[in-house]
Amino acid sequence: MAKSKASAPKKGASANKKPAPSPLSKPGKKGYTKGQLIAHLATAVSGKGLGDVSKKQAAAFVEELSNVLFTYAALGAALPGVGKVVLRQIPAKPARTIMSFGKEIKVSAKPKTQKLVFRFSKDAKQRFTK
Repeated sequence: MAKSKASAPKKGASANKKPAPSPLSKPGKKGYTKGQLIAHLATAVSGKGLGDVSKKQAAAFVEELSNVLFTYAALGAALPGVGKVVLRQIPAKPARTIMSFGKEIKVSAKPKTQKLVFRFSKDAKQRFTK
């Protein structure tokens, strides 16, 4: 006769469930996705007793924050304690002729461009160096 295995308890039967770990609890080798960030924000705010925050509300917050940062990047949009988003102006470069390995090479002119740069604050840099 074969022995019967004990049946596993059903998923919904456990009354003493532990809360799910935060998706960003341990830093890994890879970065996190937008969905993981939204889930983390929703659980972190709800866990601090500030009211229930859904993933949809957290996603709306992240979307609005990115809109504000990009809108005010030309003025230097700041995140207190984290850093500042700055629109950096790169000047135009004239055409020139250079010597490379004994040969003359013509380098074409480059137009004026803009780059979006994030500068960390002093507080944020100190947190990374600890």
